[in-house]
Formats: sequence, C-alpha cells, structure tokens
Amino acid sequence: MDPLVFAVLVFFLSALFSMIGLGGAIVYVPLFYWSGIDLLSAIPMGLLLNTATSASAAFTYLRKGLVELRVATPFLIISMIAAPIGAYCTNIVPTDILLAIFSIIMVVVGIEMLKPQKEILIGSHDHPFSLPLILTSGFIVGFIGGLLGIGGGSLIMPLLLYFGYAVKKSAATSGIIVLFTSLSGLIAHLSSWKPDIQLLIYITIAAILGAQVGSYLMHARMKSETLRKMVGLVLWGMALKIFSGLI
Repeated sequence: MDPLVFAVLVFFLSALFSMIGLGGAIVYVPLFYWSGIDLLSAIPMGLLLNTATSASAAFTYLRKGLVELRVATPFLIISMIAAPIGAYCTNIVPTDILLAIFSIIMVVVGIEMLKPQKEILIGSHDHPFSLPLILTSGFIVGFIGGLLGIGGGSLIMPLLLYFGYAVKKSAATSGIIVLFTSLSGLIAHLSSWKPDIQLLIYITIAAILGAQVGSYLMHARMKSETLRKMVGLVLWGMALKIFSGLI
C-alpha cells in the first residue's frame, strides 16, 4: 500500500481513537498486518503510532484538566514495568493466537462501548480509590499491551468507566497512561525491528495531526454516547475481519 494512503487512513483513525483515549493500535496493528507487513513489525509500528498519538493529545487533555492523575500515576508506572514483559512474549506466542486475542478484545470492548450508559458510567458515582486494584489492573493491561502492541487503551478505558469516571475524563486519563505504556513496549521491541523509515515518517506525522484534531473534537464538539458507539462499531468490524481470516 502506498505510504500516502497509509497516512490518510492513520490520520482518520488517530482522530477517532484519540477522542476516546485508545491510541488506535488495536486497529493499526491488524491493518498493517493485512497490508502485508509482518506481524512482528506491525506491532512496534502500532506502538510507535500509539506513542505519537497519545503524546500529541496529552497536552490538550492536561491543559483542559481532564486527567485523573491520582489514578493515572500508579497505573502507568506498573504498566510500564509489565509492558516489556509482554513484548518479550510476543516472540514466543504464534501469530494466529495473537490475532485471536486481538479479535476477542475487540469484541469485548465493542460490547462495552455499545451498551447504553448507566448512571455509574457517566460520572455520578466513583468507586473508592483502591491502590491494589489499580496496580493489579495496571500490570495486566501493561502485559497485554506489550504482547499485542496495543498500548492497553482498549482495556484501560472500560476499566475507568467501571470505576465511575465520566467518559471524557476516562478518555483523557487513558490517553496519558497509553502514552507511557506504548513507549515502554516500543522500546522493548526496538532490538528486533527493521522499520521502513519513509513509511514511518508519513504515518507518524499523520497520527500526530489526527490526534490534535481528535482531542479538540472530544473536548469541544462530540457527545460521549456518540464516541462510544463509533468505537464499538469500528471494533466489531475489525474483529469480524480477523475472525474471517482465521477460519
């Protein structure tokens, strides 16, 4: 696929996923793989774009005061420790199993995103702050994120919603965590990665620009319910594509 076509796709995906704090690698990695890029190369590419997208959007989120730092700080520290462990295991787990895990996560997260919002999911009630729960969740998310190259945003966002945080605050907090988790996982993959530099330049610029557009729209224009449904439909479509390739 032409690098410019990749860049256009990444721009729109980055804009969409930055609005809900997922980074986009849950879609980038299968997309790159389907275009003919080896999965072990597609994973660090997804992590790189996750890092670029999250870093770009993070400044907007922090400036607007949307990040729940009390949760984000311990979560990102433990997930950064776990991400390289998951990245190491990528070389051990067969490709079909990795893709199957991808599709299962997409279906589960898609179901959560398409559910009607309940009171507990719109910020009217917060669960008590629990450091052990956050650290345990952070380790699991970091490991899976490093294993699949998804940064963990697709798991962090539903978890924060469960804790009772509003969708926009959950998205912003997830985006900050994804930034550090993705960077940690990317560093762990660098030793075995031989990237296409021209392609990386195109898609990284596109991801950064898309993230700026998405973070602005998330704060100023989009309704929370609309964001959830958009993400759910995209993830279900991608999961169906993966399932059809595995059967």
